[in-house]
Amino acid sequence: MTQSIGGRALGNLQQGAFKPLQQGAYQGLQQGASLKGLLKPFKGKGELDQLAEQCTALEAGLRALVHEVLAQVREHPFALLPVRLIEQNTSAGTTFLRWQSVQGRRMGVGVWAEMVHAPKTPVHLLQDLFALEQHRITLNMQISLIHFIGKQAAECAEKMGQAEAVYTARLQQLTNQPQRN
Repeated sequence: MTQSIGGRALGNLQQGAFKPLQQGAYQGLQQGASLKGLLKPFKGKGELDQLAEQCTALEAGLRALVHEVLAQVREHPFALLPVRLIEQNTSAGTTFLRWQSVQGRRMGVGVWAEMVHAPKTPVHLLQDLFALEQHRITLNMQISLIHFIGKQAAECAEKMGQAEAVYTARLQQLTNQPQRN
């Protein structure tokens, strides 16, 4: 496929070494994921706990996709590049993909951009590097959203449990009162 920018032909930039995730990779995750399950009146702690568990399972599935991408970038030709795509664990308990310079601890999209702009970066890898960055952005967004929804569901389940305990205690109090005539 011939790429052009500003009317200037760039030649045949084809994706080769990186095999992008296809719809099939997400198939199993889609079975349980539905916004219909999120946008409804929750009837109690149990339903919110269930949503939190679904989010945890989805997040684990997304991490498996992250590992598929990482397995590819640890191989030739990506292993020869001055920048690595790594998995970074956060204090919030989730994992994100980050670019890291091999020669130092510099991280972020800036090191990826420098590598793409560098004359030493092989032209035949540019499409692969662009596809990798698109996957990194997408997977990080998906993980972030699912993690946040799961965290909110767990917190709301806890609050529902507390509300139920207060309500039940009050009802218990009413049933233990002596009857007045």
